[in-house]
Amino acid sequence: MVWVWYVKTHSLLFALVCFVGTGARAGAGETPKPPDGATGQAEVIVYGGTPAGVMAAVAAARQGHTVALIDINGHVGGMISGGLVATDIGDRKTVGGLANDFFERIVKYYTEKYGADSKELKACRNGLTFEPHVAEAVFEQMLGEQKGITIWRRCRYHSVTTDSDRATPGNRIISLTVDDLGSGTPRTFTGDLFIDASYEGDLMAGAHVPYRVGREARSEYGETLAGVSMGPKEQRGFGDQRTQAYNYRISITSNTANRVLFPKPEHYDPSPFVAGEGRRVKEGNATGFGSFFTTVDKAHPNLKYDANWGDFPGNSEGYADGDWATRDRIAARIRDNVQSRLYYLQNDPDLPEAFRNEARTWGLPMDEFADNGNFPFQLYVREARRMVGRYVLHEEDLTQDRWKADAVATGSYGVDCHVVQEVREEGRLVPEHTRHVACNNYDIPYRSLVPPDVENLLVPVCCSATHVAYCSLRMEPVYMMLGHAAGDAAHLALAGKTSVQNVDAQKLRGLLLQEGAILDAGYQPPVKIAWTPEHPRSGEAVQFHIQMGAIKDPLKQISWDFAGNGRVEAHGEQASHTFTMEKVHTVSAVVEDQVGRRRLLTASVPVGAALLRDVTMDDFDAALFGRWDGTFPDYLPGPSLRYSDIFLGPGIQRDVIRNGRKAPARARFQPTLPATGRYEVCLGCRPSKRQATNVPITIRGAEGAKKLTADERTETTPLNFVSLGEFRFKAGDSGFVEITNGGTDGFVVVDAIRWIWLGE
Repeated sequence: MVWVWYVKTHSLLFALVCFVGTGARAGAGETPKPPDGATGQAEVIVYGGTPAGVMAAVAAARQGHTVALIDINGHVGGMISGGLVATDIGDRKTVGGLANDFFERIVKYYTEKYGADSKELKACRNGLTFEPHVAEAVFEQMLGEQKGITIWRRCRYHSVTTDSDRATPGNRIISLTVDDLGSGTPRTFTGDLFIDASYEGDLMAGAHVPYRVGREARSEYGETLAGVSMGPKEQRGFGDQRTQAYNYRISITSNTANRVLFPKPEHYDPSPFVAGEGRRVKEGNATGFGSFFTTVDKAHPNLKYDANWGDFPGNSEGYADGDWATRDRIAARIRDNVQSRLYYLQNDPDLPEAFRNEARTWGLPMDEFADNGNFPFQLYVREARRMVGRYVLHEEDLTQDRWKADAVATGSYGVDCHVVQEVREEGRLVPEHTRHVACNNYDIPYRSLVPPDVENLLVPVCCSATHVAYCSLRMEPVYMMLGHAAGDAAHLALAGKTSVQNVDAQKLRGLLLQEGAILDAGYQPPVKIAWTPEHPRSGEAVQFHIQMGAIKDPLKQISWDFAGNGRVEAHGEQASHTFTMEKVHTVSAVVEDQVGRRRLLTASVPVGAALLRDVTMDDFDAALFGRWDGTFPDYLPGPSLRYSDIFLGPGIQRDVIRNGRKAPARARFQPTLPATGRYEVCLGCRPSKRQATNVPITIRGAEGAKKLTADERTETTPLNFVSLGEFRFKAGDSGFVEITNGGTDGFVVVDAIRWIWLGE
């Protein structure tokens, strides 16, 4: 059977009543089929019925273009309708355009169906949580409102044909061929512009666009969080080909009237769960089935939950570049694993009968995924291929350089990487993954959707970003916004008869703004430090100035630090300084515009022979013990900021206070110093009224250890370092600075430690 859907406009409420009443999913194949061997043709070919694909199709179609939306599954919506219904969204205020329209329609549905005072409306949390079939129906409604869209279901990528008649072959895609799983025959789609909105990036790869799988090395983009993060020190920071764990986001219900018991999988294996879940149950640490997932206190409408606890680390490798047979084997292995876990908790005779009885009050909702055994159809592919496009978004773009002139969407969720692998560390296996850290709002440029030279392809899901950056932007609401941008960019390319590389980004931004997109939420003054001469001699005056781009608001305050210790030595757009020591000096400036936006700038200035340099060690390079939260400094006054921008690296660490009690925490900064001599030791920290005035610090140098306390509450400089004093250190790694939180009267924060070389 060929799965084709000619979408029509329906009332959302009527459609949903029909879907729920029959217990089926929307678009489950009741549609007419074209003759065998039919070829699809449209102006825009969108491969992948993900949320990005849906929005790309809608955006292009409402500009008057014909669109073929080719879905891998039998249902549109990817993860959003495939179980991921507890939406990770970061800052809700950054979500606009068609993505915002989707969430507003969710609210409208629950309001109209259950009432403005209903518990179901409250449980949908302003549209951010919902039932899978409701999400699918909303997507279907949005597609059905655009007459130019044809949906082709259950079609998997097979091959791409490119233009071989050009002087440079392969610069344009001519056609996409897919395997129609219904008919068992290939189908070819021709079009003028192609959008790869799939989670796997097959269309992109087939067009020979460069891409990456796995983690970059720390050295490639200077990313603090990049590469392997745990295990032997010799491997940390190195890149690999591994991806974070995949899973199935299973919809689970505690409504016994609407649940089916968890099925026994074909390859049932309870052994992985005996030492973990089984032990917790037997020791009484798990009082019920809901103890095993954190959302038990956050029921979604109609007592459904998004159980995000089926990760299977180490079992996603090979999926991204695998053929469909390989991918099916990987998906089946992950499905067997999570189903084994569920079946084990309800049925294993070794578990207490009372626990099993309670567990059997839970199950899979019988009104979800009815044509797939009530189990989600979409594997959660958190990360597969990533294009190497016109611009590669990386860690600094999320933390220190967040504004982009060609921004088409905003990200705001933290760097969130699930377990990549288990590694042996100090005699035990530990889960290894990219370190988590919060993020401020940041802009995603149009260039990250654009291949280097394929002229009629856009890539909104497997877009151009490093692993670190992708760990933040990979959230489905961001995919929706990038899909929206891709659809509008396709329109501008077609209307202007130009390549996607030559689309006017400002026209695209203007169109997106008219359609409700939220742009420039990551705005900072586009400035940097410049100086002459570029490589001064000792004793030579150096002229510094702030080099400005197209700033929105004039700068009102600029503070200069030429020593690197946080001491303000000059103010204004221009400043002069004379260095007397030959080394690489760390120069910083804090700029603030008239609206109150602040930004920290740092530059390395080589003076003379410049054989030595100051050593700055970020908190993510420190040895951390106890409980720390990777986050950002506290808010600073001024609009348009979620957090302070004045910090080093990807963020800070803050100790944890729960229920008025401090969890013990210790951070040791142990650098490798280049020479024996005198160093000024500086603490990196932005003050806050919630932070402690008596932070214990131990500094161990060549002359022994010295204990002191630091005040992290009182601001003495607008910069991010303060001096702790002068100390003598030996070359190598025998010295350290250690910060603890015992007996402190507020939060303890660590951002960095700096050793400033003063001479022998």
